[in-house]
Amino acid sequence: MDTTPQYDVAIIGSGIAGSALGAILARHGQRVVIFEAKSHPRFAIGESLILETSEIMRALAQFFDVPELAYFSTENFLSFAGTTHGIKRHFGFFHHQAGQPHDPQHTLQAIIPKEPHGHELHLYRQDTDYFMMTTAVSYGATVRQHTAVQDIQLSENQVTIITEREEAVTARYVVDAGGFRSLLAQKFDLRDFDLQTHSRGMFTHMVNVSGRSPQDNALPFRMAEGTLHHLFAGGWLWVIPFNNHAESTNPLCSVGLLLDPRRHPPRNDLTPEAEFFGFIADYPDIAAQFADAHAVRDWVRAGRLQYTSKQVVGDRWALLGHAAGFIDPL
Repeated sequence: MDTTPQYDVAIIGSGIAGSALGAILARHGQRVVIFEAKSHPRFAIGESLILETSEIMRALAQFFDVPELAYFSTENFLSFAGTTHGIKRHFGFFHHQAGQPHDPQHTLQAIIPKEPHGHELHLYRQDTDYFMMTTAVSYGATVRQHTAVQDIQLSENQVTIITEREEAVTARYVVDAGGFRSLLAQKFDLRDFDLQTHSRGMFTHMVNVSGRSPQDNALPFRMAEGTLHHLFAGGWLWVIPFNNHAESTNPLCSVGLLLDPRRHPPRNDLTPEAEFFGFIADYPDIAAQFADAHAVRDWVRAGRLQYTSKQVVGDRWALLGHAAGFIDPL
């Protein structure tokens, strides 16, 4: 009887991290299977690039000869990445006091250098993740969508993945990129919540979110040309537009409110939308920006977001991305 594992590597989760790893491994001849409980395209947060991430994506693309990994690292690749993504030319910050108009002196715009690689992007994740998954397939990976994993069994010589349909799939190694509900983190009781940062959140995609004019604060770029952070006591709010350049075909804007629950306890008596608009009503300039805004997808409301793991690598397994930990979108 042949006991050779069916695959070299099994990956749980086909988000941008799991799919990128699958593409790299398949590109270099490994037998890869990726399990996805849902299907693409699908919503995900993590939409605003930072320079470190962009540099890593370019380095991985070059080192592993997977050029597609660099497509979302800079606006120079928009012709490859597509027109549903936004541009990011700065990190913008407005600090607010409750009940008062925003003071222009409490403004910061940290410019992202255009040279040598170009400004960065706001990633419309349903498209980036889908593209990365199809890239993995193009290099030879097998992707099993609508296939939730029920259990992961580890032995000395192989890993056995048990699907919800009780199918057994064997591999030499497993990478769990399944996010907070990581099966391996649950199996080995790896979660650690003793972190200094402490916030809960609510977020969605909206239309008709107003931009800000550079004349308001004599800034180099419009605030809409980057990621805007509204800051206030006990929390902050992100505004990530995808419709902020002439070539954009996406009218949406990602919006999320993060609050310290010790200062701003959860309002479970309200819908997430009612809580959001009720909160920003205390900040005149934020409320004005959202005066005509409407959500186009269901709001997501989450409890405390912060967690880490006591261990992220073991014998024949590893945690990747949000399966290992999460601190804060900022």
